[in-house]
Amino acid sequence: MDREQLSKLTAELVAIPSMNPLDGPVGEGRGEGEVAAYIESRLKEAGVAVELREALPGRPNVVARVAGQSEEAVWFDAHLDTVSGEGMAFEPFEARMEGDKLFGRGAADDKASVAAMMAAMMEVAKSGEKPPATVIFTATADEEYRMSGLLSLLESGMRARAAVVGEPSGLEIIIAHKGVARFTIRTSGKAVHSSRPEDGVNAIYRMGKVLGAIEAYAKGGVGREAHPMLGKATLSVGVIRGGEFVNVVPDQCEIAVDRRLLPGEDGRRAVADVRDYLSNALQEDVGLKVSGMDLTVPGMSIASEDDLVQAVASVVREVTGKAPLDGMQGTTHAGELMAAGIPAVVFGPGQMGQAHTATEELDLGQLEQAAAVYERLMRSGCR
Repeated sequence: MDREQLSKLTAELVAIPSMNPLDGPVGEGRGEGEVAAYIESRLKEAGVAVELREALPGRPNVVARVAGQSEEAVWFDAHLDTVSGEGMAFEPFEARMEGDKLFGRGAADDKASVAAMMAAMMEVAKSGEKPPATVIFTATADEEYRMSGLLSLLESGMRARAAVVGEPSGLEIIIAHKGVARFTIRTSGKAVHSSRPEDGVNAIYRMGKVLGAIEAYAKGGVGREAHPMLGKATLSVGVIRGGEFVNVVPDQCEIAVDRRLLPGEDGRRAVADVRDYLSNALQEDVGLKVSGMDLTVPGMSIASEDDLVQAVASVVREVTGKAPLDGMQGTTHAGELMAAGIPAVVFGPGQMGQAHTATEELDLGQLEQAAAVYERLMRSGCR
């Protein structure tokens, strides 16, 4: 597929909204159904065996295969969902191209990787030559929230000898990244009319004491020693909710906490450490409750000497002239794949710094190079 066709394919994917609905309803641009159906149609036209598998109600994964000389498989995965387009500096799904740039929600994260993997698979299928290993391509739902799409495939028994996860890595080969444990902390109090606050207990005031302790914990150093590529583990409070009416002293307040894990760290232990710290740091009863994890994804790390890393590096060097190995602060499907015993790396077009931004853009030159890398890896069986 030439650059013009590949750019057009990517723009068409961006123009189909597939915002993650989180826990809300599917429809009106939220959910992956429409874009999944488009991908299914394009792959079928190219003679690729493809099916949709529901991951969540109305939210399918795309699962495509090109049979190889061996049933042993290599797995290429990229996600269908995007974050909301609200607040962008331009129309999020217009998919505007200017020179070597494509602008739109999902252009970098993650429609570029989806398009490049699609193009690579279609070229392999068109050749009529069986690759040494069966090639699996999945375009998965719900990566931006709970990773339900990938987890449903793993739970169904899908496995491979090796995996390449498409994310905007700037054409760097990511061999380590952080995981995440997300959980909730609540404080309770006693609700009364706001004209007599002395008769109640303000749960928001109590949460203020928790927030001070949490901030000190985060600044004081989280978890164990730093990772050579990823630095220290981190902790951040991203959401706070409390109170119903301004004239009622609130009896409940909660915060949502994001704890980034280093490879090898256990999410449950990390949450327990926060609970233990708060129990010791708080000098009074605040009605504290630390809830179980809303989400946990393990960090990942694969040795630079691993056969998969070396195979990917060799191909990337052939295509781009260099093959840098690096770490990523974010979390990807590679963590769950590695936890399932599948060696994985992260590689894709676009800059991670563009993901979720108000001016998300994609370098179309990187798109073309990524497609070439994916195709060569598919043809070689990642060896």
